[in-house]
Order: sequence, then structure tokens, then C-alpha cells
Amino acid sequence: MIRFKLKLALRNLLKNKLYSSLIIGGFAIGFTACIFIALFYNSEHNVNKHFANYKNIYRLYDIKKNTSGLDYKLSTVLSENYPDVKKECPMGFSYFPITLKDPETKKFVRISHVISTNNHFFNVFSVKILAREGAKPFSQLNSAVITQSVAKKLFGNKNPLGRTVKEEFFTATVTAVMEDLPGNSTFKADLLLNSDNKDFQMATACNAGVCVYPTEHFLLLKNGVNPKQFSEKLNGTIKQFNTNTDSLALQNISNIYLSPLKLDWDEHSKGNARMLLVFLSIAILIILLSSINYLNYTVSMQYAKMKEIGIQKTNGAGMTNLLIDSMLEVSIGIIISLLIAVLLVYLLLPVSGTLFGRPILLEDINFRQLLPVFAGTLVAIILLNSVIPLYILSKFRITDFLSGERKLNGKQLAKQIMLTFQLTVSIALIAVVMLIFKQLQFVKNHDLGFNQEHLVRLEIPYLSKKQDLLKEETARLPFVVNNTLSNGYPGLINLTMGSGAKDNQFSVECINVSDNFLKTFGIKLQEGRDFMAGDKGQACILNEAAIKRYGWKNIDGKKYNNGANGYHVVGVAKNFNVKSLRTSMSPVALLYKADNSVFNSLSLRLSPGKVGEQLVQLRKVWKTVFPDDPMEFTFYDAQFQAMYTKEDRQAKSITFFSIIAIVLTCMGILGQIFLISLNRTKEIGIRKVNGARVSEILVLLNKSFVMWIITAFVLAIPIAYYAMYKWLENFAYKTSLSWWIFALAGLLTLIIALLTVSWHSYRAATRNPIEALRYE
Repeated sequence: MIRFKLKLALRNLLKNKLYSSLIIGGFAIGFTACIFIALFYNSEHNVNKHFANYKNIYRLYDIKKNTSGLDYKLSTVLSENYPDVKKECPMGFSYFPITLKDPETKKFVRISHVISTNNHFFNVFSVKILAREGAKPFSQLNSAVITQSVAKKLFGNKNPLGRTVKEEFFTATVTAVMEDLPGNSTFKADLLLNSDNKDFQMATACNAGVCVYPTEHFLLLKNGVNPKQFSEKLNGTIKQFNTNTDSLALQNISNIYLSPLKLDWDEHSKGNARMLLVFLSIAILIILLSSINYLNYTVSMQYAKMKEIGIQKTNGAGMTNLLIDSMLEVSIGIIISLLIAVLLVYLLLPVSGTLFGRPILLEDINFRQLLPVFAGTLVAIILLNSVIPLYILSKFRITDFLSGERKLNGKQLAKQIMLTFQLTVSIALIAVVMLIFKQLQFVKNHDLGFNQEHLVRLEIPYLSKKQDLLKEETARLPFVVNNTLSNGYPGLINLTMGSGAKDNQFSVECINVSDNFLKTFGIKLQEGRDFMAGDKGQACILNEAAIKRYGWKNIDGKKYNNGANGYHVVGVAKNFNVKSLRTSMSPVALLYKADNSVFNSLSLRLSPGKVGEQLVQLRKVWKTVFPDDPMEFTFYDAQFQAMYTKEDRQAKSITFFSIIAIVLTCMGILGQIFLISLNRTKEIGIRKVNGARVSEILVLLNKSFVMWIITAFVLAIPIAYYAMYKWLENFAYKTSLSWWIFALAGLLTLIIALLTVSWHSYRAATRNPIEALRYE
């Protein structure tokens, strides 16, 4: 019997091959999109959860000062005086590129992630050591631990233990090799340095002449310790150890990635919880649209075989028998869709990085969380598509089944609600996609306060005594309009100092600069003058944001009171961005170089021309000055564009999934017009026999869709507006929510819907009326 019913279900699916293929194929595409989004959503929520003890690992931060950069000496205080702390490790980050060399072979490797920490790091994070020289990874004061990948690049197949690695700022001995950190960590590491060595500590923060070594602190708490109670205990006792904080809080490591907290000194990679909610919402909408389409399809098929159902009921079939038949038919179609979707996911998983900005790795997925969700969704869809059609058909009398009468009593409100929902989703998604791209274009083309066109930066050896020579030699090149040395630059600030005002404390982003900084970058002076030779080491130029924070009306006699003797303010520069447009304008101080200043970059303004040839000439000059160092260069426009790579990819992802949702909506509309045409076949035939033109039939079938689109437009606009308003909160600089975006979204949906409807309406309107009336 089951075998017979399966054959019957397959026969019914094959009756209308085109329509069945469209709906099942559409459902497969919808499933594929939802599975991809579910995998990405789950992997994003599992960041940092690969650490064995992640539930007990907490980051310490200061609530009042809104910073995770705390004094390094807290490490000893916490380890020695708080028994609830099983292990504590400081972590100082350096995420700007350096060239790590092997002095013996002269080989080098470019790395970007350096962490200063101690031996507790390996206990807290359960990082596997592949080889080591002593009892502990950091066995001596100048120890370095490198990752397996760095060891292979720098030393090949040679044993790296005991070998020396060198960079401008340090020389260290490799005493251990560790596994590469997983990709789903919020921090990266190519090289670890022993933080017990003061020369290896990453940063210094000074205010009013008092300097500390700010670093992040991670605690591995003992099992059973309540983090809230521990932080209260900590704040009640920490002052006795002469610390400069009493407002400490704990953040579990698993919460760092998607946390809304925006802390100073936070060098961890961040996800976007709101963007994940957008993806999740789209996944839910896609599965709903797919279910509505399949429901329309199922109802249409049930209408198409009403006589067959009538015969079954006449022969004694009850609702249970009909439900089993319906469930078999629905289940076969949905299972076929699911199998196609799983195959597509398997084939497309390797290119998921292109879609989401980072690859989805199976080891990052918690299938125990996902499988119940997938199973529950599948069962719900099968039940929905099996029960509802039978409920609708239960409203018919048996004579209706046998006569083939297809008209339902009432206004078919459910059908209109489903279609209006689909159209609302389409309009909202089109509006959201257009607004996301409008915002990305806005930030990419926003005036940064300096001219980034034809502006290139060379990374130069920090401690070299040939920096001025490189500046002089490159200035002689005919295509170099201006050049300037600096320590820090727009896009990377490595010196932050306090305001120096006791009654008005705030942080100032500081850049040490040489001659021609303003001219090279094209930054305008709003007040005062540029630097002169006699200003070295004692003058600065502040930007407008800094002047505003100080509350000064002019700069006459004003001084930036930080450093040994402070800096006289000689000018006010127009605001220019030193960070991405996600953050508001920072107070910035340009400090004029002293005679003993060192710099880390040379920025050059190039004349328009053949960039390739210009770079060849620059390399020649570089080789004459720094023959043993590689020339690393970056164009500023590319650097600032790269700040929005993640948003750019996510926008393309949202567009891709939105197109899927819109296609599913079109298929839903197609299902609706198919059902309407099926119900009104005789009416269309009678109208045509009585002289109705094709255009009149088209208007008859299409006019109700226009009303539904207008209703959907009214519903979609506030939804899209609210969604984009919340998303734009991630940016300090944002585009306007223009009315024409929403109007265009509605118009596009109208055009798409009418084209979809008209295709099937035209087929119905041009059908031979004799076929519809031959049995009357």
C-alpha cells in the first residue's frame, strides 16, 4: 500500500513537470540560502568558544574609563592576591606589519600580529606547544614563541629552537613553536614575546608626565566562581595595591566578538550583531516565502485533482487517509528540495568566504545546536503544507468535488494576506539593499579632510639613521610633489596622550611629523600658521575637534600641556579622519619633530602619471638607501577603502540573498495567478466568447495585484526605515534616508510583479475558450 501511495504521489508531482520543477527548485534554492545563513550565524556565535576553558575565561575592563588597556602591574596583583583566579595573563597587542628576520640566513617574513604575554597564556587558552627548549615556552627573559606557519616560512625545515629572530625594536631567541591559532579567534598571533621583559611590552600611555604600560588582562577563574561577585570583591579591595582603578568589570571571552561594548585599547576583531540579525531575518523570510510558495503549489495541485479526491471520499476515504496521501506527496517534494539544497551547500561551501567575507569552516559549527532547528523547521513545513490544503478542501461538499467546482466561499483573505506579506518583504528588502549601498558609497567618497589621491606611504625602518636621507632622495624624483616623515599616520595612530587639562580629561591622537606634513596630505589650516624651523620639539597643530574639546575660542597663548614641557599651539587644522567613519572625529595633535625624532613612515604626494613606472623609480631609490630591507608601500585611498571591505562583502551577501527572496516572491505571485486562472477559467472563456479583448482580460486578472502592491508598500516603508535607522547607528557619519529610495523600491516591485503576473495572465487570456467550455 505504501509503495502504491508513493508511486501515486510521484505521479501527481510529474503531472505538471514545469510548475513542479519551479516550485521544488525554488524551495531547494531557499533551503540552500537558509542553510548557508544558519551555518554563518552559528559560526559567528561560536567565535572564541574553541578554547577549552572559555566559560571561565574573562577579560578585565574599566567601566568608568571605558578601556580594556589597564596597567601592566595588575598582572602580579591579580595572580598573587586573589585565590579565585586560577591563572592570569596580560596581553599587549601590536597589529601593524613588521619584518621579522633571521640574522643568520638574512631571510625575512612579513608578519602583522605580535602579542606580548607570559607563560600563563598557554594555560589560560590551552594553546598546544609543538616544540620547546625548556620547561616552559618562555624559558628566558628574551624568549619568543612563533607559530608553526611562521617557523616554516622563516626557517624552512630547519629546527627553529634556539635561533635568533630580529626586528628593529627587539632581538629574541625562539624557545618554543606553537600551533597556529584558529581562524575564529578574536585575536591573532604570529609571534609571542615574553612580557616579563620590559623591552617587549607593547605600549606606553602618558598623562601629566605619569606613564603606564597599558595591556589587556585575561583571567581564568576557578570552577564555581561567580564573575559578578568576584568583580565586586575586586573593586572593594584593589585600591590597597596602589592601582589607578576601582571600577573593574569582567567580560567573558565568548562575548567579545559580538559585544556592543566599544572599549579603548580593544584590538580584538569584531563582528556585527545587528548585521547577523539582518541575515537571520532574511533567512526566516526566505523560509517563509518558500513555504508560502509551496503551500500555494500544494493547494493548486489539490484543486487540480478535486474529482480524484471526490472519488476517494465516495469510496470511503476519510480525512486521515487524505492527510497521509497529502503528507507523502508534500514530503517527497520537500525531501527532494532538501537533498538538492544539501548538495548545493556542499559544492558551494569552499567559496563561502566570497559570500560572507570569511570562509565557513565545519569545525566552527555547533551541529548540536543546528540539527534540532533544521529538523523542527522541516517537520513544521511538512505539517503546514499537508494540513492547510486539506482544511481548505474540507469546506467543500462532496458534490463540489465530483463536479470540479473550484470556487471558495468568502474573500480568500488568507491568500491575500500571504501575497501581501511576500510583496512587503520584497519592497523592504529592495529598499534595504539600496540604502546599504548608498551608505557604503557615502563613506567611500566622504571627504576625509585630506587629499588621498596619488598619496602613497612607505614603511621605513624605525630606528634607522637614514630616514632623512630617504626623504631627500625621493624628493629629487620629478614626480614627487611633496613628501613628509611621520610616526603614525591617518589610519594608524600609535601614540595617544591625555589632554593635559586636569579639569577636562580626554584622549588626544598624536602624530609626530616632519616638514611639509600639511602640504603633503593637503590638510587646510583654519587658523594660525604652519611649522617653522624654530618650532622643533616645542610646537604643535591641533585639529578643530581638539579645539572644540578644550573649549577654546582662539589659540593665542594656548599650550598642549603634555610631554616634558608641553607644546605651543601654533595652528588649527581642518578636521581630518585618522580612523574609519564608523567612529566620530577624534581630537588630533600634530607634534613637530625634535632633532632626535624617529619615524615609521614616509608619505609622498605623487603627480598624476604612470604609477607602475613611478614605483619602479621609488624602488631604485629605496635600494640605494636600505639595500637589506624590502620596500613596503600602501596607497592611502586603497587603505581607507579596505576599512569597509567587510561591510562591502556583507552588502553583496545581503543583495544575493535578497534577490533569492525576490525571486521566491515572483514564484509566489506566479502560484497565485496560476490559482486565480484555474478558478476563473470558465469565466475567462465566457468573457472571450462574448467579445472581451485580451487587454481587458489582462486588466481583469492584474488589477487586484496592483492594490496588493500598494498595501504592501504602505506596510514595508516603516519596516525598512526602522531597520536601516538601526543599522546606520554603527556609523558616526551616515547618509540620509532619502524618500526616493523607498519610492523606487515600490516601483521596482510593481514592475517585477506585473511582469510576472502578465506572463501567466497572457497565457490564460489567449487560451482557446472552447477548451474551458467544452464540458458545459
